[in-house]
Order: sequence, then C-alpha cells, then structure tokens
Amino acid sequence: ALAMDPQQRILLELTFQALDSAGYLRRHSREKGDRVGCFIGASFIEYTDSTGAHPPTAYTATGTIRAFLCGRISHYYGWTGPAEVIDTACSSSLVAINRACQSLWSGECPMAVAGGVNIISGVHNYLNLGKAGFLSPTGQCKPFDQSADGYCRADGAGVVVLKLLKQALADGDHILGVIPGASTNQGGLSATLTVTHPPAQVDLYKSILKNAGMSPDHVSYVEAHGTG
Repeated sequence: ALAMDPQQRILLELTFQALDSAGYLRRHSREKGDRVGCFIGASFIEYTDSTGAHPPTAYTATGTIRAFLCGRISHYYGWTGPAEVIDTACSSSLVAINRACQSLWSGECPMAVAGGVNIISGVHNYLNLGKAGFLSPTGQCKPFDQSADGYCRADGAGVVVLKLLKQALADGDHILGVIPGASTNQGGLSATLTVTHPPAQVDLYKSILKNAGMSPDHVSYVEAHGTG
C-alpha cells in the first residue's frame, strides 16, 4: 500500500461507490469477466515526488505508472473491456467520458466507468507551472475578469457509470442523467500552445448539437473552460 499512488486508492473507492449506486454490484461476479470499459483522465503523477528517495520494491512500478489507474480497477473487478488512461491536460476527464461514450455507441463495450483524478502530492509541478505563469499569485481564479492572473490548483476526483439508455432502462438501473452527444477536437490553430481557439470550439459545439439532434435553445447550462 505504501507504494501505491493515492490516486489509485481514491479511484478504487469512488468506482465502488459509483457501481453500488448504479446497482451493478448486485449482479457482479468477477469470474464472469464482464466486458466493461474503464476510462480515466489524469495528467500528473506526483506521488513519486514524495517517494522518489525510497528504495524500489516489487510494487513501485504498478503503484506509480499512470496506466494502472485504469488497470487496477479493471483487474479488481475482472473486466475485459478497454482500459485507457487519457491525458489531455485540463480536459482529461471530459475526454475520458467522451471515449467511454464512443466505446458504448460503437458496441466496443456495453458498460463503462469513466472519470478523472488529480491529487496534489508533490511540489515539482507547482514550481513548473508557477515558472510558466499558469498559477495565480493572488490565489484567485478570475477567467472572465480583466484582473485575471492565473488559476489555482486543487485536489479532485469523480467517477460515473455509463450505459446506453435503452439498456439502462431495461436493467432497471438508477439513472442520474443522459448524455445525448459527445465529441472532441483540438485547437491546433490557436495563437499559442496553451490557449484555446474559439473557432474550433464553435465548430465542436455545432457538431455535437447537430449529432445529438438538439438546438442551442436546449442548452441551459454551460461550464466554460477558463484557466485564468
């Protein structure tokens, strides 16, 4: 346990809670090898900052390599669907959910667990991000204000269980929400590497709404990307 990144432990706990809430654990048997997918968004692995001076053990690699954020979950439950860790920086968890949706819609797996994790357990990334001007020296996130001067880091993790709606209804699952459409793209024409490209975002919004059969009037809440 000492060799395991806390992000792995937290994801195991959250996955259990999500599966329990969804009702999956009532019929789960590891020996069946359910074709469940696991998609987790994660960028930094900071635990090695604190443990790098420790002598290596037989569990250091599996405890700190990012791939095992998914691999450990899938192994624990005996799942045989895709297991992918997604790193797209700020959007990692959303892209992980998109990957899960695409996997469901294509028939690659009938059920998926998706989410993201970020646990701050080291100092190197603070120093690197601070030097690059990402972090707010005033300790405030103000992305739409003229006085915006950076963003603030925080710990966080979340996991959802996803199925095709018709299957969730047939199984009598506890449904908390429906994703009518999902997609992703890249702002490769942006002015710099780390800023957004509004035309690319507009194109993505239009594409998602069209594929979901929705109009902008149907959207009542938007969570904007803004790192300050």
